[in-house]
Amino acid sequence: MNEQFNISASPHIRAKDSTGSIMMWVIIALLPTTLFGIWNFRDQNAWILVVVTVAAAVLTEFIYEKLMHKKVTISDFSAAVTGLLLALNLPPSAPWWMGVLGSV
Repeated sequence: MNEQFNISASPHIRAKDSTGSIMMWVIIALLPTTLFGIWNFRDQNAWILVVVTVAAAVLTEFIYEKLMHKKVTISDFSAAVTGLLLALNLPPSAPWWMGVLGSV
């Protein structure tokens, strides 16, 4: 037991990926599910709900960061992932304003 162990805070394995690139990969991974859901329900409101919910999430993050005098981080796509996940959890018959309210 003469080995020395290096104790440090996690994460122990680090990658050079940025948050933006990881979130872009998440969006790419969710695109087949999104397209299949729109095709499966064949409801015109489904794709409108996806677009409105993602746009509302990104716009809300932008407005909040401007009002709080913080650095605008909408380019990391985290708000877009949040809006997309919310849209995928809503029924396609949900009115658009529910997606907007949930995104806000």
